[in-house]
Amino acid sequence: MSKALRAVIIGCGPGGKGRAGCHSIGYAHGLSMRRSGGRVALVAAATRTPLNAATFAAEFPEAKMYANYREMLAVEKPGWVSVCAFPPDRETMVMDALAAGAKIIWAEKPFALNGASARRMMAAAKTCGARIFVNFQRRYGAPFEAAYDAIHTGKIGKLRSAHVVHPGTGFINFGPHLIDVATGWLAPRKPAHAFAAIRWSATEKYQGVPIEEQLLGTVHFDDGSRLVVESGAQAATRSSILRADGDQGFVEFVLNPEPGETGFLRGRGVDGVISCKVDNENFHHETVETNLYFDRQLIDMVRAHETKTGSRVDVEHALPGIEILEAMERSARENRVVSWPL
Repeated sequence: MSKALRAVIIGCGPGGKGRAGCHSIGYAHGLSMRRSGGRVALVAAATRTPLNAATFAAEFPEAKMYANYREMLAVEKPGWVSVCAFPPDRETMVMDALAAGAKIIWAEKPFALNGASARRMMAAAKTCGARIFVNFQRRYGAPFEAAYDAIHTGKIGKLRSAHVVHPGTGFINFGPHLIDVATGWLAPRKPAHAFAAIRWSATEKYQGVPIEEQLLGTVHFDDGSRLVVESGAQAATRSSILRADGDQGFVEFVLNPEPGETGFLRGRGVDGVISCKVDNENFHHETVETNLYFDRQLIDMVRAHETKTGSRVDVEHALPGIEILEAMERSARENRVVSWPL
């Protein structure tokens, strides 16, 4: 085994009871590092909030705490930097980490707020000989792998459309995960046009980003297929949260299965019922191990780094989702159809 990668985390988040697994991102990164089998060693973390620093240090005593992330980068000289701070700050933090010599960036979603920002970071990483991975841990969940396989092996015929329903406001929080799954289904198709309507909140923000109260958008792809996105307080909460329709069947995810249903994934295709053979993994994680998808993702990132091969969460795979979110927002603000290239 190669020497452990020295890792730091920027942005710890609040601590306290229940702060673990996929529901507390800085803690989830740290836990996966701890359980990496010696491949990644967490040595430090930075947060501007003293209470967050104290609770994170209690959970991860192996990590030296800093109030200033730039000081941490200068002193620790890490090879791995997890960027878990708020979206508006991420580009600056990624650039600072690359300038400090980091070779692996594990960035939270949304990786960037627009395509131009994403491309600047991607170009800087290439110049530095570094890798950027984006945290879309659901790509490593068995139900999501089963749905992806069903679509890309033709079990529902030719894919015609994908639908995303985000029940609630603040699409920037959970929505990028849904868009990421849908763009994975639609790949390698390319988005061509987008049109959206958004009612923005007059006061609310999420992690420094204005949020919508209601969103409805349609993205048309180069082969005639489409993606429909719905979000907001009036979203259809009884419908599937993700659905793919082919000309010979469908697959879909439900966030809250009905009593008696066997899982979160259901579908029907050319060979009959489509389901996931693993029954203890759900939309967020395993029923017992809440960090499972993160753990699998970290091991895959280390493998990709060591072998200089591709990963499911390479930054290039995140770019289509970023551009779709950007195109829908631009369409809503300018009240027009937005076309690619952006």
